[in-house]
Amino acid sequence: MPKDASVSSICSIAGIARKTGYKWDEDLQRKLSDTSTDSVEIETEYEKLKKEIEQLKYENEGLHLAWEIHDVKKILAEKKDITNVTRRKKR
Repeated sequence: MPKDASVSSICSIAGIARKTGYKWDEDLQRKLSDTSTDSVEIETEYEKLKKEIEQLKYENEGLHLAWEIHDVKKILAEKKDITNVTRRKKR
């Protein structure tokens, strides 16, 4: 179909009334304009989430550093060993 086809010829080929064709076009234009608004909202949400991820990475690094400073892995390993010894004694 040529790009410069009239609404009447398009509707005739589609087998619909011109009034219906114009209504569908109006609905499509409205949906397309809503989509552009959605993309702005999505972009805003994306930027917000990127900032949250950076904050979480920062907090996570701090926690890892604190665990390393306080040797938490060793403490947990000792607790695990104590738990196993306690269970063996009960038997």
